[in-house]
Amino acid sequence: MGRDQKVTPPAAQHASASEQRGAQTSTQAACLERGLGLPDCVLLVVGSMVGSGIFLTTGQIAGALSSAWLVILAWLLGGALALSGALTYAELGAALPRAGGHYTYLREAYGPLVGFLDGWLSFIASFPGSIAFVALGLVAYLPYVASGDSLIAVHILGRDWALTSTHLIAVGVILGLSLINALGLRAGSGAQNFLTALKIAALLGITGFGLLSGRGDWGNFAAVGAPGGSVASGMGAALIGVSFAYLGWDAATYMAAEVKQPQRNVPRSLAIGTLLVVGLYLLFNLGLFYGMSVTGMATSGNVTRDVVAQLLGSGLSGLVSVAILICILGSLNATIMVGPRIYYAMARDGLFPAAVGAVHHVTRVPVAAIAAQAVWACIIVLSSTLGRILAFTVLVIWLLSAVTGAAVFILRRRPDLDRPYRTWGYPWVPAIFCLSSLGLAVNHLAHTPADLLWLAGFLLSGLPIYAGMRRGRPQARPAGYTSTDNT
Repeated sequence: MGRDQKVTPPAAQHASASEQRGAQTSTQAACLERGLGLPDCVLLVVGSMVGSGIFLTTGQIAGALSSAWLVILAWLLGGALALSGALTYAELGAALPRAGGHYTYLREAYGPLVGFLDGWLSFIASFPGSIAFVALGLVAYLPYVASGDSLIAVHILGRDWALTSTHLIAVGVILGLSLINALGLRAGSGAQNFLTALKIAALLGITGFGLLSGRGDWGNFAAVGAPGGSVASGMGAALIGVSFAYLGWDAATYMAAEVKQPQRNVPRSLAIGTLLVVGLYLLFNLGLFYGMSVTGMATSGNVTRDVVAQLLGSGLSGLVSVAILICILGSLNATIMVGPRIYYAMARDGLFPAAVGAVHHVTRVPVAAIAAQAVWACIIVLSSTLGRILAFTVLVIWLLSAVTGAAVFILRRRPDLDRPYRTWGYPWVPAIFCLSSLGLAVNHLAHTPADLLWLAGFLLSGLPIYAGMRRGRPQARPAGYTSTDNT
């Protein structure tokens, strides 16, 4: 033993070992849990994608196209575009298996400012705005709900504001699902798996019993409606609604830090989940056209309800409302589940308040991020700005999709990144996805150019916050390379 080496007394050694074990226990208690397997991720993708869109858009699509086969072609093309996005994001998710989804990819490809602005838009508008809208839409399908008459009416700053029963129910649903997800990954994913299984059963049940009823007419597939214009323009209009119904195929990427073997399971879940939804949507549309012609769909106020009444009897048409409720609830839970992982990743990178990046020592989920999203979504529900925020959110979705897809080309030049999966059909598949997303954004701006001002306003509002977060802070660390992500 060297002369300068100190001998640690046994008691001190014991205390030091105890402290180390305590520190390790504390660290483990604050770690995200890798508890999602491939089936969980697939069900999360399916549950995120299948909402009310499949029930509510077919009539509008049939009004834009003149035959059943063109409508089915529109759903097939929309599915192909969704799959191109899933395959593109699969490479990003495998190369960067961290929490945060597209926030992480943009930060790595374009730098912390672009990543922050993406996360800022996600927090201030995209996710809470979508949650608020879906929650209010869910209330509309609840049976025996009060009509929404004002419970409290006040006049503030020259504006009338009213609290209705609809607001209270929507807020209750948001807080309830947020609480479930705050209880832990098993609680949130368990609820998601259950709701997704129910919605798959509902779609297959309605379609299967309808096709076996013998009350439909296969001749509806040969019927031709009155064309409203050229096939190209009609298909372009139809793809807008179809694309909305396919949104959500990237859900598993946000949860990558909580996925077992993420470099394998995230890419697989995106592809498998998207293909399952494409199959469900095509089968469901076959059932609809078995029960109603394209002309009847174009004039129907509720295509699914009318088809169910035709094939299964009017007494069972109420099943449609139940199926829609299940689909909306599952989609809402998926959005509430994945959104906070963006804010968590931002906080871990030093780009958001540190408290938002904390992981609860018992539930092992980012409870503060879940709570912040829930509070802001409830404020949007109670405000009068929902319509504006939602319309703006649509533009944000398409623009960010195009920019995120382009990150594949940029990150291909990073030799330090491991790529266990490479996008099939590169560079054509990512290019098709980027161009189609950009085209949908341009089309949106052509109809609502004022949303560009909203986009500029939200981006500018985030710059002072970004500057404040960066000032006096050490170099941000990549989300996912921290110990709390790699458990």
